[in-house]
Amino acid sequence: MLRNNNAVQGGDDKIALIRAFIETAHRLSFAEAAQALDLTASTLSRRVRRLEYLLGVQLLNRTTRRVTVTEAGEVYLRHVTRLVAELEEADAAVASIGARPTGRLSVSLPSTFGRLRVTPLLPAFMYRYPDIRIDLQFTDHFVDLVDHKIDVAVRIGTLANSSLKARRLMGNRRRLVAAPAYIERCGEPLLPGDLAGHKCLHFSQLLSGEHWLLENNGVTERVAIKPQLSANDAGALFAAACAGNGIALLADFITADAVADGRLRCVLENWSVPDTHVYAVYPHTSYVPAKTRVFVDYLCAALAPGGSGNNAAATGNDSERRA
Repeated sequence: MLRNNNAVQGGDDKIALIRAFIETAHRLSFAEAAQALDLTASTLSRRVRRLEYLLGVQLLNRTTRRVTVTEAGEVYLRHVTRLVAELEEADAAVASIGARPTGRLSVSLPSTFGRLRVTPLLPAFMYRYPDIRIDLQFTDHFVDLVDHKIDVAVRIGTLANSSLKARRLMGNRRRLVAAPAYIERCGEPLLPGDLAGHKCLHFSQLLSGEHWLLENNGVTERVAIKPQLSANDAGALFAAACAGNGIALLADFITADAVADGRLRCVLENWSVPDTHVYAVYPHTSYVPAKTRVFVDYLCAALAPGGSGNNAAATGNDSERRA
């Protein structure tokens, strides 16, 4: 039975006593727990004994050689561990309100999209938030944010259900393109099946493998291709397409300028590729750190239609959902 809810003795409040117990129960060592909490072993031991007195139960068994947790201690540990974690989240949530965004922000970016669309936006962001230190990591793989200590990741495509939060940044329209010189030399495909006779430039990370999915008036064709060039970097395929090496299936954020100035032409324009979207994802917690919140807000504004980092073909909104 709890004897004193305030549990104050010599400046030790109830939370301090509970933290001492949690650390000792996890480490099963008074010396290691004291070091982790930057306390003397005698202070730590006194706090655990004080908590046991207040509760009227023994939480830890002590011998000269070892420390073990009692049955009552196991029950109490489950409850107070959750309580302290929620308290720390509450403290952080309140501290982040109105706080100046600061600290290291780790961001995972798809290679080509990151270089073309995100990095040009960073100078203005860093000027606005000088206390945020940005660590960019470029990869076309979906990394585990928790394992790799990533604050925000930008992802393209269909998101799997997970514990992450997601905000849509923009649409990701893809089209078949080729250089005018290639079309003049090899002809223009009129039907999806004609692609079998053409040199195709293929992004090797597509989930559909060596197939392109094309739609026309509700009809979908899965077209098998024999790539002249495969690469896991869309920039390499863009360069090859502009050089007249073949037909590429690429996103508008890569090709829009080249199509506008005539370096590339769209082919099979009656056939569309299913659109996907670009998202910012971040861990789902009861609060979002200020550094993460302002960065995602900034990307949403900059990449929205008419934003400083977007192109006319892109569409999207800032709706938030679970990824």
